[in-house]
Parts: sequence; C-alpha cells; structure tokens
Amino acid sequence: MAIEPSELERIQSMVRHVQSLPSGDHLFRIGDQFTAIYAVRAGCIKSYSLDAVGHELVHGFHVRNELLGFDAVYPDRHRCNALILETCSVCVIPYRDIARLGAEFHSLQSQVMRLMSREFSRHLICAEGAGATQRTAIFLLDIQSRLRQQGAAKDEFRLPMSREDVSNYLGITAETLSRLMTKLQKIGLIDVDRRNIRVADCIRLERIAQGIR
Repeated sequence: MAIEPSELERIQSMVRHVQSLPSGDHLFRIGDQFTAIYAVRAGCIKSYSLDAVGHELVHGFHVRNELLGFDAVYPDRHRCNALILETCSVCVIPYRDIARLGAEFHSLQSQVMRLMSREFSRHLICAEGAGATQRTAIFLLDIQSRLRQQGAAKDEFRLPMSREDVSNYLGITAETLSRLMTKLQKIGLIDVDRRNIRVADCIRLERIAQGIR
C-alpha cells in the first residue's frame, strides 16, 4: 500500500499473530462476535454456511495474503463459518484499530474498501447468467492467479480444496464439475491429475470465461 513507513509501523503494531491452526478447526463461526479482520499468512480457509435443511453453502476460499471477516462488519456478528482446510497461520487485526487508523490515514481506508470490494466481487462468480462451463473457467483462472501470487508456478497449481467444495461454490453438482473438467482436458485447455491442475491453453480458457464460444 502507498503509505509512509511511520504509518506502516503503527499498522504492524496492532497486528496479533496466531500460528499453526490445524485443518478441521474453525477460525470463527456464525453468530460469533465480530472483533477482527484476519489475514491469511499460510494455508487455506473456507467460508460457508448451512441452508435450512443443513446442506453446506460454500461462499469462498481464502489463501495466503488474503483477508476474511468482512461479513461481520455489519451487524457485528459473523454470518458465515470459517473452516481451516489446510494447516494455516493468520494475522489477527482488531477492527477497532483499523477503523481508528483509517480515519487518520485515507490511504489505509481506501485500501480496506478496495479489499472489501474485491471479496464481494468474487461472490459474483456464481451469478445467474453464467453457465456451468463459464463459471468453471472463471474459477480456474481466478484461483490460478491468486495461487501464483503466493509462489505457485505460472501455469501449474494444486487446488487446496476438494472437488466437492469447488462444485458447491460454483453451484453445480460434483458429477457436473467432474464432467466439465474432463471436457476441458479433452479439448486441450487443462491437464488434471487429482488436485493438480496445469493450464495448457490460457487464451482459450479466458475466452470461455468471458462467455465467448
């Protein structure tokens, strides 16, 4: 962020570190009091809720260098669960401190708003109007870009979440997702080996993501 070193020192001073959260644990649950924003330092976290009959609804995945917890800015309680998918560590940033510093440093306030907007935009991946193939292509390109920022190879990455989680997130069945992944592999766009993905033709995959036949 474009902030001065002295401002950065103040931001760093309010961060608390939580190390080695094991897979299967929850960072927070629905109804928990909102106190902080969390920055993922390593690992992967899934945000989800349950519908009226107990079926899981996946809202998003959070990997290294990403934030979560914005769901509770209003009404001060979390509206989803945050499940650790892979052993991870997070930075805990008290929200009251962010709000206070944001009033002083407009650059920080703008950055927080930008990050909140980015998280909201990701939810639109499952918006009505995009077909299952298009949503799958959008997801693969999105997660590829995000994992690349944390050190993954340009065209190869490993999905930190299960196929069931991905299909739930995209609003399709696991069978449909498996069929679409096989189809994309047969036409030479990707190579799939369990959770390992290689994007073989990024240009054609981007065209599908844009809704171009």
